[in-house]
Amino acid sequence: MSEVTAKIPKPVLRGLHNATIKRNLIVAGVLCVISVVVTKYAYVEPKKQAYADFYKTYDANKHFERIKNAGLLQSVKD
Repeated sequence: MSEVTAKIPKPVLRGLHNATIKRNLIVAGVLCVISVVVTKYAYVEPKKQAYADFYKTYDANKHFERIKNAGLLQSVKD
């Protein structure tokens, strides 16, 4: 029985806190970079493309006339 307990190495506790903090900071940094990249390409770029597509065919004067004809503008009289 004493042979088995003698072969188990003692745990290394000196510097353990610093090592875990260093590892956690690296993991947090990598996860932050991944989340920024995913947000940019999954949310921001499609939204920018949707705005570009909308304003490619948008006519402000046509939109103004449609609102004016619907009677929604009180300041504009025919």
